[in-house]
Amino acid sequence: MKTTLRRKLRSTVLLAVMAYAAMQMAGCQDKVDESNMYTFTGETLTSYFEKNAEEFSDFAYILKKVRLSPRSASTISDLLSARGNYTCFAPTNEAVQHYLDSVYQTRDYDITLIPDSMAEYIARNSIIDNGNEDAYKSTDFQIGALETTNMDDRYITISYDTLAGGTTATYVNNRSRILNSDQEMTNGVLHKVNHVLELSTATLPALLAQTENTRIFSFLLQLTSWADSMQLYRDDYYEYNHPEVGYDQNGTEVKNPAHRYYGYTAFVETDEVFHEKWGIDMPVVVNGMMTNSDAILEQVAAKCAEIYSNGSSDYKNQDNAVNQFVSYHLLPERIAWDKLVIHYAEMGYAYRNPTQLTIDCFEYYETMGKQRRLVKLTEGKQTNGKRINRYVTKRNLKDYTYAEADVAIPGILINEGNEGSNFNALNGFYYTIDDMLLYTNDVPNKVLNERIRFDMSALLGELMTNGYRRLMSYQAIHIPKGYFKNFDFEEGCSYNYLTGYGSGWPNFQGDEHNVTGQYDMTFKLPPVPYEGTYEIRWSVPTYDNRGMAQLYLGKNKNNLIPIGLPLDLRLSPYNPAIGCDIDTEDEDHNDENDKAMRNHGYMRPPIHDGISTGGTVVNTLRNPNGLNAQYAYQRLRKIIWTGTIKPTDVLYVRIKSVLENTATQFVMDYMELVPKNVYAGVDAEDKW
Repeated sequence: MKTTLRRKLRSTVLLAVMAYAAMQMAGCQDKVDESNMYTFTGETLTSYFEKNAEEFSDFAYILKKVRLSPRSASTISDLLSARGNYTCFAPTNEAVQHYLDSVYQTRDYDITLIPDSMAEYIARNSIIDNGNEDAYKSTDFQIGALETTNMDDRYITISYDTLAGGTTATYVNNRSRILNSDQEMTNGVLHKVNHVLELSTATLPALLAQTENTRIFSFLLQLTSWADSMQLYRDDYYEYNHPEVGYDQNGTEVKNPAHRYYGYTAFVETDEVFHEKWGIDMPVVVNGMMTNSDAILEQVAAKCAEIYSNGSSDYKNQDNAVNQFVSYHLLPERIAWDKLVIHYAEMGYAYRNPTQLTIDCFEYYETMGKQRRLVKLTEGKQTNGKRINRYVTKRNLKDYTYAEADVAIPGILINEGNEGSNFNALNGFYYTIDDMLLYTNDVPNKVLNERIRFDMSALLGELMTNGYRRLMSYQAIHIPKGYFKNFDFEEGCSYNYLTGYGSGWPNFQGDEHNVTGQYDMTFKLPPVPYEGTYEIRWSVPTYDNRGMAQLYLGKNKNNLIPIGLPLDLRLSPYNPAIGCDIDTEDEDHNDENDKAMRNHGYMRPPIHDGISTGGTVVNTLRNPNGLNAQYAYQRLRKIIWTGTIKPTDVLYVRIKSVLENTATQFVMDYMELVPKNVYAGVDAEDKW
């Protein structure tokens, strides 16, 4: 009944948001409008804290002290007395007292003396505004970061441990154990915790420097100056100068992202891994300082010189071997644990049951450094965790499984945590790994010597860093010009990122990039692993309301060369210019049709993915099995260019509308980089 009430309230949320937006535009103070408050018959979070003063009086005091913004007359306490969907991890009086006593090195610290900054820290870290979605219950928890950030735009992480007696305990941000969960209020869910939620205010390099078992990697990070390159947190220019609103693909006014954060992810060998795998001396620490750093550096440098060409003796030079070793561990985006590998529409998977994995899924990320290198992450039912640079030599092409003997390189295991240490920094995450992460010859020649399929979102780290990629709710997010580093577009573009969650669209990972207007846009391609001939393939989301664009390719971003005829996304898959035919049980017929389509520069969708609506995916896009075939085949692949590419080549693709109708949509889903030995090798390319 309570859930029903909260769902009914959602219809009123839009009115409240519109009223708030109007108030902001008028330059008024932020203030909770009490006339719009819903009269609840049960407890709000605020009223519950007030009525249970013996447990929460200190937290209630803090909530009343913290204002919503510098211009606001209303407090967080006022906010939690109004309608909404809030998840609150509330520390008990004992927890607040213990935390303040430890911070200020005193006994029985007076709560009325708490500084504003400390009150802000405690309050904002403890609360998540879930917007129109239900507040988080314990049944929504899984290891890693919660989908929605807290009131300070930081991720809250969940982990589990076993207490004495065999009881499983749930921890928030490593240290705060949930004592009592899932207390439903009329405006949210309360979880009582035994410790104030702590989130590090240190940058990622600083957090690694503070962590006892990552001293060697932290030392190398500082030595190579990569620590200096990972200090950014928020784009202050965007913060105060971005346009507040844009228009979605239907012409409806929507808000632009409020912030543009920078982020980083590091895969880190612990000191023990350095010692066990490479024989590096364990750090000798005196008064918090590593005293044997010279000996450690000499040992590490010798090992790195065996793997990387040493182009400089200066460790800060990116041609230096140690520098190359460090940079291959770093990604220029903040990636939460559960999003390191994206699962959504692969065969046999149901995204509403995310822990039940099926076939392997892959993500390719470009690491930091001038060398332009890719790292491959794999996760599936058979991988026993998330793996870096895993290599399987042979797969069963009926169900995409493989025998244990076919795993030539198992891949490096990424750990979920770090022995209870904090891995969630102000501007990113680090994850410890169980082996040395190296860019050996096996990486480009075996691991990456394959068809590389990447979602368009994988090219745009800002989506991941700012919490938009693979959101577990449907949203249309308008992206203003200049938001992306590697994707430029002119003012005539209306660029919208559609999360696609629950839509049932035939998209690779659910989401899509939908552009209208007189679009003219250019983006940078990721690198290839080795020099050779490659096909560049583009997913073709065909439909009547789509557009047509001329594609360009080249190294000079400002002078790209047109490739092929304009790409018309309005063509039916069955148009003679494409020549698609429905798959039958006759494989010879299907193969002949595949050849005919390739002669026209097209390919069917892969078998790997299907149409997902939350239940188990059983209908592959390759063969829709009774679904509307026209709909399923809307994700054909177009071979847009074939030619020689080097790993050092920086290639750009330009997409320019050739239609006068600005309402037509140009949709981007995924791309493929495919070496010749895959598409024209001894064995035919698999259909997965």
